[in-house]
Amino acid sequence: MTSLILHTILALLLLILPFGALYILDRPSIRPLAIALAKGLVQLLIFSLIVWGVYKVNNTWITIVWFLTMTFWAGWMTVNKCKLSVKDYLLPASAGLFVGVLAVGLWLLVAVLPIDSITARWFVPVMAVLIGHSAVMLVRGLSTFVSLITHNRAQYDFLIGNGASKWQALIPFMRSSLLAVISPTIANLSALALATLPLLFCGMLIGGLSPINAFAVMLYSVLGCIGSSVLSLGVTLVLAKTVNNL
Repeated sequence: MTSLILHTILALLLLILPFGALYILDRPSIRPLAIALAKGLVQLLIFSLIVWGVYKVNNTWITIVWFLTMTFWAGWMTVNKCKLSVKDYLLPASAGLFVGVLAVGLWLLVAVLPIDSITARWFVPVMAVLIGHSAVMLVRGLSTFVSLITHNRAQYDFLIGNGASKWQALIPFMRSSLLAVISPTIANLSALALATLPLLFCGMLIGGLSPINAFAVMLYSVLGCIGSSVLSLGVTLVLAKTVNNL
C-alpha cells in the first residue's frame, strides 16, 4: 500500500508540467483544469471501486444491475450533453445504448473472443468499452438529428405534404445523424495506431498478453465499438420517433 501511494505521488508530479505552463502563459485556466482533474479522478476512483466489487463478487445478477445502471447513466449523460428534454429522450437514449451495446457485446463474448464462459472478468471491461464509445458517438448523432429536425421542420412538413410517410420524411435527418457518427470514426481509423496504440495495445502488453493477442483484442474492440455505436444510434432514433410522435 505504501509503495502504491508513493508511485501515485510520483505520477502526480507530472502535473507540474501543464500547471507550470498555465501559470506562465494563462493563469485563469489553472482553476478549470484543477476542477476538471479533481472530478475526473473522483469519478475514476468510484468507477474502479464499483468494478472491483463486481469482479470480487462475480454474481450474475449484480453484473446485470451494473450494466443496467451504466446504460441508464450513459443515457442520462447523453441527453444532458445534448441539452434535450429528459422526459422525451432519456428512455430512447438509455434503451438504445442498452440494446446496441448488449447485442454487440454478447456477439463479441460468445462468438469472437476465445473464452470458455462469460464472467464478470470479461463482461465488465467489454461492456464498459462499448458503452463509453457508443455514448460519445450517440451525443454526436442524436444532437445532429434533433438540431436538424428542429431547424429544418419545413423540409419535413414539405415531404409529408407531398405524400411521403413519416419514416420517409425522416430519412434525410437520419442520414445526417449517421454521418455525424461515421465521419469521426473514419477520421480516427486513419490514425488508429498513433491514437490507440499507447493506451490500449501497450496496456494489454503490460497485462501479459502476447503482441498478436493484444492486436486481436484491440481489433475486436474497435470493430465492436463501431458496430455498437451505429446500432445504438439506430435504436435510439427509432424510439425517439415513436415516443415523440415525429
